[in-house]
Amino acid sequence: MDFFFKPQSIAVIGATANPFKGGNAILKNLIAGFRGGIYPVNPRYEEIEGLTCYPSVKDVPGDIDLSIVFVPARQVPEAVAACADRKIPGVIIESGGFAETGADGGRLQAALIAMAKTTGIRLWGPNCMGLVDAVNGHVFSFLDPRAFPSLMPGRVSMVVQSGMLSAGFLVDIMTHGVMGISKVCSVGNKIDVDECDLLPWLLADPDTDVVGLYLESLLDGRRFLEICRQAAKPIVILKGGKSAKGAQAAMSHTASLAGDSRIIAGAFAQAGIVEASDFKQMMDLCRTLGSVPPRHTGGPGRIAVLTFSGGAGIVSADFLAAKGLEVAELSAATKKDIGRLFPEWMPVSNPVDLWPAMERHAEDEVDVINEALAAAFADPQVDAVFIHAFVGNFRIRLDLEDVSRQVKATGKPVFIWLLGRRDDAFQFQVRARELGIPVFPELGRAVECMAAVFGSR
Repeated sequence: MDFFFKPQSIAVIGATANPFKGGNAILKNLIAGFRGGIYPVNPRYEEIEGLTCYPSVKDVPGDIDLSIVFVPARQVPEAVAACADRKIPGVIIESGGFAETGADGGRLQAALIAMAKTTGIRLWGPNCMGLVDAVNGHVFSFLDPRAFPSLMPGRVSMVVQSGMLSAGFLVDIMTHGVMGISKVCSVGNKIDVDECDLLPWLLADPDTDVVGLYLESLLDGRRFLEICRQAAKPIVILKGGKSAKGAQAAMSHTASLAGDSRIIAGAFAQAGIVEASDFKQMMDLCRTLGSVPPRHTGGPGRIAVLTFSGGAGIVSADFLAAKGLEVAELSAATKKDIGRLFPEWMPVSNPVDLWPAMERHAEDEVDVINEALAAAFADPQVDAVFIHAFVGNFRIRLDLEDVSRQVKATGKPVFIWLLGRRDDAFQFQVRARELGIPVFPELGRAVECMAAVFGSR
């Protein structure tokens, strides 16, 4: 797969000077971030975006590692045949109009499959967005370059069986500031290259700590599960097409056949795969497992809850119980340490309602949350701490840098539920991401991600 991820030269078949067309966006994206040779191919032009344009891929001088094809579906077989003749090892076909559209498209797709088998050329797609590598600044895609200001590198890679959904993921992730990306692979109809080809590469990638997949079908379920079973990195999957209507929609989307959802879910669990139920949850699980490695404690994770609201503490306890986690039983020493922060009339229990302590120390330099965090971390009966934070109230102070120091010193993770003023909350989330601290706008989602870390249900 190296010629897809690490090419030295790329031909763009279907490049165009029209700024409203995908063939132009592909070229602009390459010019912006790719440092190898870029060769536009289109017989209508002699030059595009300052680059020499060639009438055919056969006319391009020198070796070519990869071709990106974005022409009408009926022209794709001819383009791929020319690439095979040139001994180009890989082609990303971003055009749509194949088996997902019916019989005529199915015949075109069958011709491509036959070509891959007879020539050995590797075909990625069709009907896909292509590949984005945020770490190296590579966008091998028709994504509109104006959709996001810059790529945000991270440690999460994704394989997504949908073109525009992949684009949606990227725009959402890059503009909300809560998660960075290593690679996003949009595989479309998967006529040749599929998850079983890409997953081993990503699991070996030093820039990837966790892999998330949205799939509508598994072409080789046994091989896929074996890859996941042996993986040393976390794998999160969202499987589309579980219901009868969902399977019908999957057929018209990427020509995918879905299997029995209960059997698939059981197989995923046995292979150690974390299963997601929606897109945002999948991304939250990925970013959490990318910053907080899974913990195998031999039992349910014991969580200390530090909150500014008794009500939020109660709801958190309910969520923890529902997900098989425990509200930690704090030791007497921990209660004594935290009790020094409290008014004399206030007993200490878990969840720990810190609001009276915050009121008591509103005018002095005592950092109530961080001191309570240190006490909880020192407790051998606590595996992780769940902090409820609010930005925009001077009495609720949380020093993220100190939190990060304590996490690194103790090896115990912190999860944060965040409320507050929008702009302040955004800046808080960005800084937390930089420090590797997972932050969530919903209590339930935070606990779901905790459960994934501790291997709970």
